[in-house]
Amino acid sequence: MDQKKPASLKRPTVVLCLTFIAVYAFLIRCVHLLNPDHYYIISPDSYFFHWMAELVQSGERVDYPFIGHAVPTIWHTGITYPLAYIAKAVSFVFGMSPVDALNFTSKFLPPTLTVISIMVIYLAVSRIYNQRVALFSAFTWATLFQAVWIHGAGYLDRDGLSMLLIMMGAFIFYLSRGWHWRIGNLDLGWVVGTVAVIAIEALLLLEWVWVGPVLLLIILTAFFVAEVLAKFFRRIARSLMEADLMTLGRQSPASIVAAIRESNWRPFVPIIGLSALMGGISPGVLYMYRLATWAVREALFPTNAGVPVAEMQGIGWDSLLGYWVLIIPLVVGLYITLINHRRADLFCLSWFACLFFIGLLAARVFLYTAPAACIISGLGLAFIWDLEKLRLLHRYIEKSVLRYIKIGSTVLLLFLLFLSSSLFAYWAYPDPRVAANNNWQDALIYLRDNTSEEAVIMSWWDYGYWILDLGERRPVVDGGFYAYDQERLRDVGLAYCTTEPSEAAEIMEKYEADYLVFSRIEEVIMATITRLAEQELTDDSLYNRALSGDFRSDQGLKVVYRNEEVVILGLE
Repeated sequence: MDQKKPASLKRPTVVLCLTFIAVYAFLIRCVHLLNPDHYYIISPDSYFFHWMAELVQSGERVDYPFIGHAVPTIWHTGITYPLAYIAKAVSFVFGMSPVDALNFTSKFLPPTLTVISIMVIYLAVSRIYNQRVALFSAFTWATLFQAVWIHGAGYLDRDGLSMLLIMMGAFIFYLSRGWHWRIGNLDLGWVVGTVAVIAIEALLLLEWVWVGPVLLLIILTAFFVAEVLAKFFRRIARSLMEADLMTLGRQSPASIVAAIRESNWRPFVPIIGLSALMGGISPGVLYMYRLATWAVREALFPTNAGVPVAEMQGIGWDSLLGYWVLIIPLVVGLYITLINHRRADLFCLSWFACLFFIGLLAARVFLYTAPAACIISGLGLAFIWDLEKLRLLHRYIEKSVLRYIKIGSTVLLLFLLFLSSSLFAYWAYPDPRVAANNNWQDALIYLRDNTSEEAVIMSWWDYGYWILDLGERRPVVDGGFYAYDQERLRDVGLAYCTTEPSEAAEIMEKYEADYLVFSRIEEVIMATITRLAEQELTDDSLYNRALSGDFRSDQGLKVVYRNEEVVILGLE
């Protein structure tokens, strides 16, 4: 191991702590289910995966168009298939109806994934560092806002499963260097690690096309490069004391080769090689290349024509402040990793740093720093817990006082993490842009029960998947590829801003839409809508008139449904 470990904790203590952490993590991710003011499914894309899981569960197959391309549902991935097949098993075992079984599974599968993640983090970190750091890291995962979000009950987007698979792949790669399973004179430990990582890559490929495998490869590559460079510069530093610059220049290539040999190169080379081979014959690589070049171009030469999808925009202060009280142990942990330069420290630091800098361009990538951030924070909490062992402080503070300081500061930090995550879980999910509130549910039920099955619905893209899943109707724009279709988004924005109902009716006819839906929720994102529409929103706009009740029936449009927050207009 990379450092001298403290005495092992007693097994009952470990079991008790892990049980508490797992139970708390599961319950806090379900707390929003107690709030009756919103639908249980959270995040726009979750509705899409729920819709697909329902199709898989029933054995149906539907081609859903993405900008002119019909993509069969069997190619879509995410959490769809685990969700559908577990729901089938629940229905069979407990005699539940397919709908009830799917809803039950949708609520409790994501929190179950967090329990599995906690166990994976504990087992890996206890090998990488020690049991104390592992327990602190597991507790940090239980309370971290990002982790609470992606494993909340009803969160059916890719991130919960992707995060688990990516952290498993990264941990296996790191630990495989210590695996030694011999057959005769052959050491096949690294082979097992290679096969395991490639198998996880294959699962990520099915689950998230090429995005998931690329994120895993970025983490592995960053660690490999950091490890080689660290070993190389250590050799150079030693050589500087014994040789001149000319000799040092001649020795550098040999030092690099030696550094590579001392690293975990055996699994890395076949993993990268096979990934490149598969990528060379996959159109997914071309997509990733275009995405990367677009992100770099926008960062260096902004065009102010970005998409309204938050995950494709860079992180802001709100993302950093999302760590809240965790900033303290995170900063302490980062300091420890920077000054120690142990292999474990390089692993965590390279993981966190490379995805952090990529996250400056794409916020969703920043989300995947979470496992590394938890380990680094666990390292910081363990350091604070061991303050009384620092001999330097004994010159200024008595050991008995230090004991109280370390207990008090650690307990305070843990309590603040506990409190902040509990409040976050209760207040974040009922956001009406995250989960359909009761007024939106009523409007969606109206669409489902009172419109033709072939009806097409126009709304802002945030609600496209709500309409697809709960309303069971085809939306004009949604949260998938249509969120990047500037012409569609501009046209929908014009329907909001226009003062002429006839213009909105023409836009609806352009996309063969039968109904247009407005709601008060769009008020908080109206700046984005008007920017894309290149129009100002006036008091006389169709949107404001429809919601205020001033608009009745005029120039090709009529009000077919209204409640306190949602209005549905139909073609006359």
